[in-house]
Amino acid sequence: MFWERFYSLCLRNGKRPNPVGKEIGLSSGIISKWKHGGIPNGETLMKLAKYFNVSTDYLLGISPYIQINGEYVAMEYTDIELKKQIANNIEKLDNKGLTKVAEYTKDLVETKKYENDYYLEG
Repeated sequence: MFWERFYSLCLRNGKRPNPVGKEIGLSSGIISKWKHGGIPNGETLMKLAKYFNVSTDYLLGISPYIQINGEYVAMEYTDIELKKQIANNIEKLDNKGLTKVAEYTKDLVETKKYENDYYLEG
């Protein structure tokens, strides 16, 4: 659960996990441990929560809520709501943004990361 939420927050912020880790003073080895099921210690968890402006409970999968523009929003949507949100966001993107979306969705389709139940819990 932690890795999926961390990875999702990285992508949401247009970053990859290793550069985020480096920004807060972590090694790529630590990031790799998380990818394989590890969980950060308390101090690191607090740094990540502050970095992404989310609660530690959200990072650990205890809470479904994330703060967006000062409001707490549950990150549990129906497929229809998600499709509407995606369509609205895509309409606002320029070519560079559309290219990133195309690359990301291609990666999702090819790797089928979205088919794992734990990936959808976030």
